[in-house]
Amino acid sequence: MNYNRDVGEEVLSQEEANRIGKEYLDSKGFSNMKETYYLKQEGIVTINYAYEQEDVIVYSDLIKVKIALDNGEILGIETSGYLNSHEKRDFKNVEISKSKAKQSLNNNLEITGERLAMIPTKWKTEVLCWEFKGRVEERDFLVYINAQTGKEQDILMIINTPDGTLTK
Repeated sequence: MNYNRDVGEEVLSQEEANRIGKEYLDSKGFSNMKETYYLKQEGIVTINYAYEQEDVIVYSDLIKVKIALDNGEILGIETSGYLNSHEKRDFKNVEISKSKAKQSLNNNLEITGERLAMIPTKWKTEVLCWEFKGRVEERDFLVYINAQTGKEQDILMIINTPDGTLTK
């Protein structure tokens, strides 16, 4: 669904928009969704929500919700990531402990968050990883260590702008 209209003066905060988006998803049967990143443009915020199962964030099951910041109207929803990949997953096959995974990290990474995450790959599969959020020299990063092999799976730089938080 995608609807465009002129948006008036912004009156909603990012937190209010997050709440509105989450309530909308719950009302449509998309439960256990957690806001991850967002982009604000011309009075509209697009929030990425990822599915969360057993405290594991599943980025493959992504839904984007577009919300008008003048009145909270839902202007769009994109569910293909969720609809194409959502299923109950088994996270019992973690071979590498969090402490062992940390040994693979750059020693200069100041860790600010850590958790298990299921991430999509460029081959349209997914991999269970330890996700470490951290900072090196004023830059924020997400580092993914494969929970089966202990090898570095991916690194993303977090871009914080006045208009949102994105990854590159």
